[in-house]
Amino acid sequence: MVNKKEMVTKSIQDVTGGREAVAAMLGMSVDSFNNHLYEKKGSRFFTVDELALIASLDNTPYIAEFFAMQTGHLVVEMPNVSDLDNVELFELQLKLNGVKGLLDKTISEALVDGKIDKVERKAITEIKRQYMAVFETSMNALDAVYGENV
Repeated sequence: MVNKKEMVTKSIQDVTGGREAVAAMLGMSVDSFNNHLYEKKGSRFFTVDELALIASLDNTPYIAEFFAMQTGHLVVEMPNVSDLDNVELFELQLKLNGVKGLLDKTISEALVDGKIDKVERKAITEIKRQYMAVFETSMNALDAVYGENV
């Protein structure tokens, strides 16, 4: 699991203009942004509203995933109905199968010595969460394409 500084850093890594652009969107200088990020010079960490704005800039799941993991929840990507067709559904199924294969492999490797240690449990849990999220995304997409509007 990432810490809150990594959450912000990962969220802004692909934003055009980088840290400078994000700081400007928040109405801060880069120095002020860094002070908030590292909680230096008496600065508090970002507010929930600031984090929501950061998350919206590149539409990444890192901030949502951070809070979901803190509270024992799961983040599931909602499909964009206009982008969905049989090809997209097939690609989601391939992704689901790939993650399931990785999960099976990780469990199999962990069981070689007859027990699952803390490191192995963490790896299994992370892949399982990814599998569950991809599964829910696939089901939401399937419902969006084939489900009856009730």
